[in-house]
Amino acid sequence: MKIAVIGCGGIGSFLAGHINKLIEAHQLADEFTFFDDDIVETKNILYQNFESGDVDDNKTEALSFKYPMISHFKNKRIETVQELKDFALIVLCADNNKIRRLTYDAVTKSYGTSAFIDVRSNGKTCGVFSSETENYLSTISDDDSSHSCQYPYQLAKKEIEMGNVIVASIGAAAILQFSRTGALPNDFIHSF
Repeated sequence: MKIAVIGCGGIGSFLAGHINKLIEAHQLADEFTFFDDDIVETKNILYQNFESGDVDDNKTEALSFKYPMISHFKNKRIETVQELKDFALIVLCADNNKIRRLTYDAVTKSYGTSAFIDVRSNGKTCGVFSSETENYLSTISDDDSSHSCQYPYQLAKKEIEMGNVIVASIGAAAILQFSRTGALPNDFIHSF
């Protein structure tokens, strides 16, 4: 099965580590493609799965060296539903609502993609939704700007929450379940 993961930042970079380990342990045999067109910045080191030596590298390139069991890393932003048509599952780790709406369209308007899992975090709050979420579009605002998985006021003080790391683990469990059974996760929202 072909699985796309969109976003390699605060959630996706940790998810890549979990997926690599599951492939290495022969728990997943799926073909994964991770997408992101961003570079690693110094500010990312605090809460994303990168090190200082990765600064100025493409996020996908840095992760490809760390996690060789994952099939593909593409330095690319997904902009059309046609780019998603070959994937059986799309996992959203992105920080914007535009890609969430695009993915929703790819699944609900029969562009060939069968399902999605949306893994989100904002500070201490974690959320997981899927293409089976009733009224999914009501879970996202009309705002298309990017939002970090950390609160800006905390980042300004160099404080972080671990919601992004926790939800990456939950996302890996949801992918494993989907790969084994075809079942999507129940909606999940939790604040610590």
